[in-house]
Amino acid sequence: MALSSLWSAALLLAMMQLPGQNPPWTPNPNGPPRPPEVDRHLPSDEPPQPGQRRNRPKIDAPQVKRDADELAKLAGAIPSAVEHANKGVLSKDLNERLKRVEKLSKKLRRELFQ
Repeated sequence: MALSSLWSAALLLAMMQLPGQNPPWTPNPNGPPRPPEVDRHLPSDEPPQPGQRRNRPKIDAPQVKRDADELAKLAGAIPSAVEHANKGVLSKDLNERLKRVEKLSKKLRRELFQ
C-alpha cells in the first residue's frame, strides 16, 4: 500500500513536469504583472547611428542668449539677497527672482536639450 502511494505521488510529480502544463516561472507570483511596454523595444530608444541626425527643432540663438544673460544676472544677485535675509532683512522680490531663475533654467533646458 505504501509503495503504491509512493508510485502514485512520483507519477503525479512527473506529470506536473511535462512541458506546456505549468505556467512559466515568475520571481514573485503575487506581485504585479510585468507591463507590456517593458517587453517592447521601440526604435526611438536606440541611440542615433553615426552619420544619422535626429530631427531637432531649430534653436532661437539670440533668444537663448538673452535668457542666459538674464539668468546669470538674476543668479548673481541672489547670494547677496540671501546674506541680507540671514541678517534679518528679507528682500520683497527675492521670491519672485527665485521663481524667475527657475522658469528661465527650465526654459533653457527645454530649448537646448529637447
